[in-house]
Amino acid sequence: PFFITLPTTQIPKSSFSTSSRELHSILLREIEEEEEASSSYSGSLPTELSELHADISKNWTILEGISGIGGDSGPSGSGATVRMFRKQGGSNGGKIGVVFHCQDTEEDDFGYDEEYEDGGEEEEEEPPQSVRFGVTVSKAGKTVVMQCRAGQGEVSVESVAVRDGDTEAVLAALAGGEGVHSSLYQGPEFTELAEDLQEAFNTYVEKECGIDSDVLAFITMYADYREQEEYVAWMKSAVSILS
Repeated sequence: PFFITLPTTQIPKSSFSTSSRELHSILLREIEEEEEASSSYSGSLPTELSELHADISKNWTILEGISGIGGDSGPSGSGATVRMFRKQGGSNGGKIGVVFHCQDTEEDDFGYDEEYEDGGEEEEEEPPQSVRFGVTVSKAGKTVVMQCRAGQGEVSVESVAVRDGDTEAVLAALAGGEGVHSSLYQGPEFTELAEDLQEAFNTYVEKECGIDSDVLAFITMYADYREQEEYVAWMKSAVSILS
């Protein structure tokens, strides 16, 4: 029998080493730039955020991560997810919690045209970021979940659902990505509720759950801080694996 041997395409080892060195160099450059930018508070929170953290901690227990979600970089999992538990329950005895992910952000376009675009080419300031977060109120094995948005110092409720389970279980489900694709009923379309009912939910989150302007500022600032920390950690992991 007659066999034909087909040539195989091989990438020279020198190409791998060159590309690896280039990637390694760029990653190290980016890490150095990020660490230089945060050198004034390296190993600790920025001064303003540290003071706000201390103030918020008087009424809230703040924990980074949820065990088993997002890796196991610490005893409670990845710091990309942050949980908060209010030390004082609600007036009806409900346990109040908050959860947010450092990357669940978007441009806060409220007032953006007036404040940022009017500056023309001379205005280089980036528009503010809004953060999405969940507020839970648990009682007797049931939990109400209010998905909210923090922007411009105000809170707005975007959806309300009811779940079985206590605060810990529901926060874990939220951090794990439970959302509109869940088989569970997600609650009514919030914007289709009566306007006074929508406003009542917003007021409840602010007054009863204690999500005031300081808590909103903390959520926004801490999400930004955690995102930067996770970004540097991500680059360092990539360096150790790829180079």
